[in-house]
Amino acid sequence: MTMSKPKEYKNFENLARQLVNVPHSEVKAKLDAENKAKKRKKSKASSASGREAI
Repeated sequence: MTMSKPKEYKNFENLARQLVNVPHSEVKAKLDAENKAKKRKKSKASSASGREAI
């Protein structure tokens, strides 16, 4: 299953172009969504001050 160098390079080049062609707004929207999810997760975690003393 060996590929010739030109074909292998062409495949790599196509992949690189697809990665670069993603619009900034799409990337920003996904990052914002991930950050919101992380903040929600952190805020739900209980802190030591919120626990009852034993």
